[in-house]
Amino acid sequence: MGLFTVPEARAELARLRPVLDELVRLRADAAELAASLRPGGRETSLGGMPEWKAAQARLDDLMTTVQRTGAELKGFAPLLIDFPAELDGVDVLLCWLEGDPELSWYHRVDLGFAGRRRLPDRVSVVSEEIAAGLFDGIAAHYDEDTFHGLVADALVDGLGRTAPERVLDVATGTGVAAFAALRLEPGEVLAIDISPGMIAQAEAKAATHDPGKRITWQVASAVPSPVEDEGADAVLCASSLHFLGAAALRDWLRALRPGGRVGFSLPIASAFRPSEAFAAIVPADLKLPETEDDAAELAAEAGFTEVTVKRLDVESEDRVRSVFVVHATRP
Repeated sequence: MGLFTVPEARAELARLRPVLDELVRLRADAAELAASLRPGGRETSLGGMPEWKAAQARLDDLMTTVQRTGAELKGFAPLLIDFPAELDGVDVLLCWLEGDPELSWYHRVDLGFAGRRRLPDRVSVVSEEIAAGLFDGIAAHYDEDTFHGLVADALVDGLGRTAPERVLDVATGTGVAAFAALRLEPGEVLAIDISPGMIAQAEAKAATHDPGKRITWQVASAVPSPVEDEGADAVLCASSLHFLGAAALRDWLRALRPGGRVGFSLPIASAFRPSEAFAAIVPADLKLPETEDDAAELAAEAGFTEVTVKRLDVESEDRVRSVFVVHATRP
């Protein structure tokens, strides 16, 4: 097994959470069963010897599952898991102890647990392979969330009524914004995403939603986008900039022709609650906005002009979902 990056280890830990939760539960069951089997032991409703043997066998399976990821199970009670890694050129073990809310500690290989230190505040860049895998995992059910369509409509509505010759839809997902952009009668739309699963879902819908085949689908990196300098009249990015970082804003400025328009959305900082796996791929160089002014400042600092921001609030079952919808112009 190779070395983990910090984001890779955090994503792997998030995937292991159900395994670890079951391991903790079975560990307690096995301890209670073992105590009941001793001479004079207190009876338990959990069963007897067959149940104890079954618990032990399942515990062995779960521990093997952990080890197969490349992580090292160093402690059983409490659980202690190490992820081999390299930090600033030094071989280290990223260290998770049962009860830790996230993977935030490391120690040098030669020092052991006594040398445990907190990880630096900076977040290592996640590999696109890991990020693509996470989005592949949600692609099949992505369109069940109708909120994506509302965000896409708001982004397209803010671009204006002039038909753009070329639209770039960055991190297109299942193509919701790309399909919405067709009502502007563009010459063409290039929709890109790092997730093959997302692109496959989009292509499956294209026969119905894009009979004129104006959209080109491409599995590609978002930064830099596969567009030449000043090669697009409009850029869309729905609900993804917070996974791309500030570099994406600079790349959109490069890709847009003078006078070209960008539309993107961002979650509100205080309401952003990603799962641990997705939190691990959020870059540290873009501060999520808390107010409309914060959102506008992000676009202005990147070099855009004519910045407008609207807050979109949508009631969804027992909660209100909110994002900032930002539009701006490339000078």
